[in-house]
Amino acid sequence: MLIGFTMIKVSPGQEGSVYANLQKRPEIRDVYRLFGEYSFFLVMQAEERNAFSRMLGEITTRENVIKAGPVLFSRDKCDRGAGRPDPVPVCS
Repeated sequence: MLIGFTMIKVSPGQEGSVYANLQKRPEIRDVYRLFGEYSFFLVMQAEERNAFSRMLGEITTRENVIKAGPVLFSRDKCDRGAGRPDPVPVCS
């Protein structure tokens, strides 16, 4: 599993609906609101690197994105604690 990090800026007044839509997407792990040049910081997950470009392209098209930052990649080395009610990451 790969993890991708990026920032996006959306059209003014669209932040609330975009935030709600991003939280519903299964490939988006976390969405953080930002203040400044960008509107959101996204933590995404995918099986392969090419999936991030497709994912960001889809988000940019559907969510009134004005600007997107570069995608930074990392491998997910954490065990999310499957089976526990509140998973606590255990990283190696």
